[in-house]
This record gives sequence, structure tokens and C-alpha cells, in this order.
Amino acid sequence: MSKKEIFHRIEQHVLSIQQKKEKPVLLAINGIEGTGKTVFAGQLTDYLNSIYIKSILVGIDGFHFNKATRYRQGRDSAKGYYEDSYDELAFVEKVLKSSQSDDPNYTKASHDLETDEYLNLEPIKLDNDTVLITDGAYLFKANYRAHWDLKIYLKTSFDIARSRGIARDQHALGGFTQTEKKYKERYHKASEIYLKENEPEKIADLIIDNSNFEDLILLKDRRIAN
Repeated sequence: MSKKEIFHRIEQHVLSIQQKKEKPVLLAINGIEGTGKTVFAGQLTDYLNSIYIKSILVGIDGFHFNKATRYRQGRDSAKGYYEDSYDELAFVEKVLKSSQSDDPNYTKASHDLETDEYLNLEPIKLDNDTVLITDGAYLFKANYRAHWDLKIYLKTSFDIARSRGIARDQHALGGFTQTEKKYKERYHKASEIYLKENEPEKIADLIIDNSNFEDLILLKDRRIAN
């Protein structure tokens, strides 16, 4: 399927959800590191806005813990990356719960990765017909899971995801060899923990094979038999 066809399918889900609730729709895009989640989420946000479905991309990367917490189990620890990277409760309170309150709002970030400082930003008001879209590697963990209205899982092999991740991150992480090691020993071992503990494919409403950006495959849609 083309990406536009996939986006149209997601659009149908969003419109169906909006008919049943009066608060902003919460949409999660999940997948292991390197699957192309951020690009997909950005393009989906643009698509929905282009057809007048008000959509906002809320990055989970604005809700990291500081370095002292992120690296307390070691800079190369996969378990530490999985458990200590994100302030899950802050994201739940400042985005997921607050967006469903009597006066819907969300906070853009609680932490600045560049300065490693915690932030105290003013909440931003939301219209009830807004769609909030978030992409992240661990969004179906227990702390987040019950809050999402629509859960999308992007699937690729670890080899494809690692190749994409290295191409994207090697300049920031010290070159090809260092980045490859980081993916193998920290990021994707953390993903293996996540997959085992949460079984995201069972949780997802839609599963999309994102191995080929130009030819997506819809593997699961909760509304239709597969």
C-alpha cells in the first residue's frame, strides 16, 4: 500500500474515535529504534492537518530524565536504557492526562537534552477536536498503555532498523563503528526487553510493515479480518 492509503486508513480510525469522545484523540506510533517512527509521525501529522483534522506532534524526547538518572546503570546498559531513559510519569501527567482534563492542555517538554536541565514550561491549551500524535520506542509500556485511543506499531527487522539508525545517528554518536556498537549493545537489546515484556504486536490496533518506505504493508487492522 502507498503511504497515502495507510494514512487514509488511519484517518478513518481517527474520525471514528472522534465520534465517540469529546476530548483530544491520543495516537501512539511505536516500533523499535530505527524503524522510521519519527518520519512517519511527522508525515501523518502533516497529512491530517492537510485534510483539516487538527493534529499536533508531541515528542517523547522532551521527557527524558537527566544524565545522572539515564546513566545510573551504566552508559552501555540496555536495561538502563529501557528503564531510565524517559520520565514516563511526567509524560502521562503533562500530556496524556492533562489533554483529557476539563480544560484540555499539554506541556511540550519537561527536560532539555542539550542543556540537561529540567524545564517548567507553561501548559498549552488544546481544542477538544485535536489529535495528539506521539512516536516512541516504548509507548505500549504499562504506564502509558491505557491512555492511547489508537495504537500503531511500525514493524521492521532489527537489521533494517539498525542500518537506518546508524545512518541517522553516526555523526552524533562518534562514527559508524561506535554507533553500530551502541545499537547492538544498548538500544536494540533494550528493544528486546521491551518486546518480551509488552508484546506490542498483540496490543497494537494497526501493525504496518515499514521495511520499504514506498511500499508499506498493512499486517493488522482491528476493524478487519486479516
